[in-house]
Amino acid sequence: MKKSGFLSLASFLGLNFLLSLFLGLGYFLFINPHPASLFFAAAAHISNTLMIYAALLAAASVLYFLRAGAAVFVPVFAALQMLLILDIIGYKIFRFHINSMVVNLLTTPGGFQTLGLGLVAHTIFYLVSGALLAVELFFYRSAEGKKWPAGLLSSRWKSLLAAALFIVALDKGMCAWGRIADNVHITGNSRLFPLYQQLNMDSFAVKYLGAKLDEEVRIEISGKYSGLAYPKKPLEIDPPRRPLNILILVVDSFRGDVMNLAVTPRLWEFSKKAAVFENHYSGGNCTRFGIFSVIYGLYGNYWFPLLGERRAPALLEVLKEQGYEMRLFASAELSFPEFNKTCFVNVPRENIYDRPRGKGQVAKDIEITGKFNGFLKSRKGARPYFAFIFYDASHGGYEYPPGFDRFTPVSGDVNYFRLNPGESKPLFNKYKNSIAFEDSLAGDIIDTLEKTGGLKDTAVLVMGDHGEAFYERGYHGHNRGYSPEELRVPLVFYVPGRRAEKVSEPTSHMDIAPTLMKIAGVKNPPVDYSSGLDLFDRKPRPFLAAFSWDSAAIISGGSTLVMPLEAYNGGLTLYDAGYKPVRGREAVTPFLPLISDFRKEARKFYK
Repeated sequence: MKKSGFLSLASFLGLNFLLSLFLGLGYFLFINPHPASLFFAAAAHISNTLMIYAALLAAASVLYFLRAGAAVFVPVFAALQMLLILDIIGYKIFRFHINSMVVNLLTTPGGFQTLGLGLVAHTIFYLVSGALLAVELFFYRSAEGKKWPAGLLSSRWKSLLAAALFIVALDKGMCAWGRIADNVHITGNSRLFPLYQQLNMDSFAVKYLGAKLDEEVRIEISGKYSGLAYPKKPLEIDPPRRPLNILILVVDSFRGDVMNLAVTPRLWEFSKKAAVFENHYSGGNCTRFGIFSVIYGLYGNYWFPLLGERRAPALLEVLKEQGYEMRLFASAELSFPEFNKTCFVNVPRENIYDRPRGKGQVAKDIEITGKFNGFLKSRKGARPYFAFIFYDASHGGYEYPPGFDRFTPVSGDVNYFRLNPGESKPLFNKYKNSIAFEDSLAGDIIDTLEKTGGLKDTAVLVMGDHGEAFYERGYHGHNRGYSPEELRVPLVFYVPGRRAEKVSEPTSHMDIAPTLMKIAGVKNPPVDYSSGLDLFDRKPRPFLAAFSWDSAAIISGGSTLVMPLEAYNGGLTLYDAGYKPVRGREAVTPFLPLISDFRKEARKFYK
């Protein structure tokens, strides 16, 4: 090729493009047969492959000008095609595209065996690799010296470029429209192909097209076209004769060690009547995955397909079928994160109060407290309710009104650009004052419940969505890592007639949905619809899982294994009980069986 024209390189890439298109048809095994899904997937597949090969053209051009020959081009492109085949296989096994968690599992001694792949798989791998080398050599020889008639060259390139731009525009246009219109056949397939880039025009659509993205979703995907087996089995339900109301009260960034007599005296007093879970972990290090793990009881990786299909949680579907009145009260709109299209997709818009008129988070938290208390006082009849309250003043700026300066000195306004470890104590004091304010609001709600007789027939849960770090590990905030400060949160669980207790065993947000399902009369074991356990069923568990956007963690025996879920996000990192990195790949070996169990759970609810 180095003695041929640039057209030979284009021909070689063109042949590989066609091969990648053919191999990529394997991804179509994982989509539903609805015509809209197939049409979008076809456009997305061609568009995505075009964009990948546009990048490969730049890299291949460098090799071309360096006068690389068959010894470089043949093995490199054979490896790239093999990587595509392995990604399809990996997607089937893990429901993740190739990332360093998968690579580490396959390359760490003993990791390959955890997948149950033996000699046959090894043999097939080498046979396919050899076949790809032969195919690439054939492509290389066919492209060498390639010449097209001069008159056709210009028109052919223009036609190909126009067709390519049209397909990319079609794909991105459908992707953007699918998000705006909540078309589940498009949104449900937007993560199907590796490296696929979605086009987000939500803000543009709201501003210039009058779109209302936070309205109630009215599109449902039928079981025939869903890519999920959720729940795994039909639910068997024996509704209780006297159903309990369910109240979930969440305080943003509420970490476990600040629920104490000094900071939260009213919750501390209430906890004497309830079960207190002293070693409780959120299912994520940010609001999105923390709340998701509470309502669904699932691993965080299911957020994306459930969002894509706008699928309601089994818990709320059960309560809805039993006639529960759904009421949501939040200081910030529930459209970001997209809880209105996941956790609460089946809650009517008129039953959601997430646009309080107050200025500032303090005023908004006070307002939603008043709204919920008003709801309690005005209730008539015996219809049970499910209520979710989400306080936000303790998030980010750590706001509180005058009269809550219990811990001093405090920082002023939080400037994240100038924040440094030296401000950790004043900042932590400000945070504790904010939590104390939220405690007062929670106490007002509990008092109203007691005065209206609600504690006799209401299960009350108080918790944080995630924690907050204050430079204990060298950084501030959340969504940064999986330290105890970010994951350990309070859980106070009051059930009428149940004795108060303190539970020291490790528990997870994913255990909340199974516990509430049992209260609602669901007879199925949690494994049929959740990744958690009944909080009051003391079954041993080998590990807890937690999630973020592009990574996950396995927490076991005081150690934490952080795993990337995207290819760009580095490798496995093991942290000891003090959340300090442990060096050496051999340290990960004891976690291999846990990774295998994690992998099975992370794909259990896919078809």
